Amino acid sequence: MLLMLLWSCFIIRGAFYSAMLPMWEGYDEPYHFSFIQYLAANHKLPRSATPVSREVESSLHTVPLSWEQRLQTIRPPIFTEDSYWLLTETQRDRLQKETRSIPPEWGAQQGSGPAMYEAQQAPLFYWLMWIPIEWTMHWELASRVMLIRILSVLIASLLVPIAYRAANLFLGSREQALALTAVIVCMPELMIDVARVGNESLAIVVFSALTMLLLLAVEARNERWFVAAGVVLGVGLLTKAYFLAAIPAYLAIAAYSVWRRPNPRKTCFGAALGLCAALIVCFPWYWRAHALTNSWSGEENDAAAANQGIAHVMHSVAHVNWIGGLDSILVSHVWFGGWSFLKLPKAVYLLFALGMAASAAGLIKVLSQSRLRSDRLFVLLALYGFFWAGLLYDILVVFIGTGVSASDGWYMYAVILPEMLLVAVSLHAVFPKHWRWAVLPLLATGFAAIDLYGVHALLMPYYTGLIRHAPGMDTVSPVSLRASAGIPQLMFGRLTANRPLWLVRTVIETLTMLYWVATVMTVGVAFKTMYRMEASPLARRFTS
Repeated sequence: MLLMLLWSCFIIRGAFYSAMLPMWEGYDEPYHFSFIQYLAANHKLPRSATPVSREVESSLHTVPLSWEQRLQTIRPPIFTEDSYWLLTETQRDRLQKETRSIPPEWGAQQGSGPAMYEAQQAPLFYWLMWIPIEWTMHWELASRVMLIRILSVLIASLLVPIAYRAANLFLGSREQALALTAVIVCMPELMIDVARVGNESLAIVVFSALTMLLLLAVEARNERWFVAAGVVLGVGLLTKAYFLAAIPAYLAIAAYSVWRRPNPRKTCFGAALGLCAALIVCFPWYWRAHALTNSWSGEENDAAAANQGIAHVMHSVAHVNWIGGLDSILVSHVWFGGWSFLKLPKAVYLLFALGMAASAAGLIKVLSQSRLRSDRLFVLLALYGFFWAGLLYDILVVFIGTGVSASDGWYMYAVILPEMLLVAVSLHAVFPKHWRWAVLPLLATGFAAIDLYGVHALLMPYYTGLIRHAPGMDTVSPVSLRASAGIPQLMFGRLTANRPLWLVRTVIETLTMLYWVATVMTVGVAFKTMYRMEASPLARRFTS
C-alpha cells in the first residue's frame, strides 16, 4: 500500500514538473525530440550533422529558450526567458500564435538550422518513442512534447518498485526500504532530469534494474541472475553510452563471485553467458558508432579525443582543472535548474557538501572495520566506483574537445540506487545509535525542502519573468518567498504560455496543489516507516 502511494507520488510530481518546465527547457530537449521525429519520418537513424526538423527549428525563434541555448549557433531572432518577458503582451501573444500555427507536417522535414547533435545517442529510447510520435503527428508541437515528457515520467517511475525491491534485499528491512525509496522520490534534480524529452529516464530505470539483478546474483548464488543482468546490461548499452562503465563493474562483480563461491565453474559460465548476451544485444550499434566516429561511445568529445591519439590524451590529464570538474558534477547532481542552469544559494550546496563528507567518513569507517565481507556491498562499490571513473574520463574528453573542465552531474541519477544505499550504510555508521532511525527521514525532508524552495523561489518566477539574470552575470537571484506568494495569479497565468491548449491555469493550479500533497506525503511515509525503530538490521550488519 505505501509502495503504491510512493509510486503515485512520483508520477504526480513528475507530471507537475512536465507541465511547469517550459518547452525546450529540458537538457538538450529540442535535439532529443528531433531525433524521434527523424526516426518517425524516415525510419532510419540520423547523423550528428543532420539538421533538426523544420518544425523544431521554427519554434526556436518563437518560444523563450534556456539561458544556455543563447550560446548555440541558432540564427536570430531568438528570445531567452529574460528577454521574452520584457516584450509587450501583444508581442508575446503574436509569438505564441506563430508557435501554434507551425504546420505539424514540418516535423517530417529537415530544417536548415542547428545540427541534431543528440543523434550520437544510443537509439533504444528513440525507437520506443517513435510510435507515439508517429501516431500523433497531427497534434500541435507543445502537445507532442508534453506527451513524450509524460511517457518519460511513467518510464522513470519504474524506479520506485525497483528501488524498493533492491533496498529491501540489501537492507533486510521493509521499513528502511520504503524510507529510502521515499528519499529518491523527493529528489528535485531527478524530477528535472526525467520530466523532459530525453533518454535519461529509461537509462535510470535500466541501471537500477541492473543493480537489483547483480544484488540478486550475489545473494541467491544462482548463475541465472548473471544471465539476466547481462541482458539488461545490453539493453542499457543500447540506451546510453555511459553503460560502458558498467562493463568493468559487471566483470569485477563476476570475478568476485567466482572467487567467493564453492562452485566457481557454474558462476563463471553464467557470468560469461550474460556478457555474451550483452554484446549480442548492443554490438551492432557500437560497431556503427566506431565506424562513423573512431570512438566506441560515439560521443563527439570522445571522438575528438580518440582522433588526437593516446599521447595527446595523456598529456591533457595534467592540464585539466579536476577540482572544477568535480565541482561541476556535484553541484549539478544536487540541484541545477534545467537548461538555464539556475543555482540555489551557496549555503545549500555547502550543507550538502557537509553531508557528502559525513557519508565519505562513514564509508571509510565501514571499510576500515573490515565490513567488506558483504557481497552486496561489493556490488554497490563496483557499480558506483566505475561510474565515477567514467565521469572522470568524461571530464577529460570534454576538456580535450572544448577546453572546459566539466561534466554533467545529472548523469549520476543512473546510479542513484547504489549511491543512496551506500549513503544509508555510511550515515548509519556515523550517527549516534538512538538517532539512526532519523537518517532517511531527514534526507527526505532536506530534499523536499530544496525542491519546494527551488520551484517557488527560482523556477516558477524565472519562467514567468519575475526574476532574470543581472546584466553581465550568469546567476539569478531567487525571489523572496513572501514576494512569490503575493503574485500567484500572474505566475499561473504566464505558465500557460507555449503549453498545450488544454493546459489552462486551472489545470496548472491543480497540478501544483497535487505536487505539494505528493511531496509532503512522501516525507510522511519516510517518517511513518522509521519512527521509533530500534537499532536497525542495517546498523547491526555493517556497523559496530
